[in-house]
Amino acid sequence: MIDVIDIICSIEAEKESKNVFPTHALLPEIMVKVKSEVKDELNRLISEGKLNWCETLNTYGFSTIKNK
Repeated sequence: MIDVIDIICSIEAEKESKNVFPTHALLPEIMVKVKSEVKDELNRLISEGKLNWCETLNTYGFSTIKNK
């Protein structure tokens, strides 16, 4: 599950370590990290055999694998 507080804390910590101020996390920065975490999770679920994926005309589609 995505922990938004953890994402914001990591962005703030990264900015503090680089002496970048203000240190608050901007929405585009949060969205980049969320997108990365979602991709990682999708790849994990696919490799575990819990999801199928396919290419569509403009993007990718995902479906659950039903146990029979």
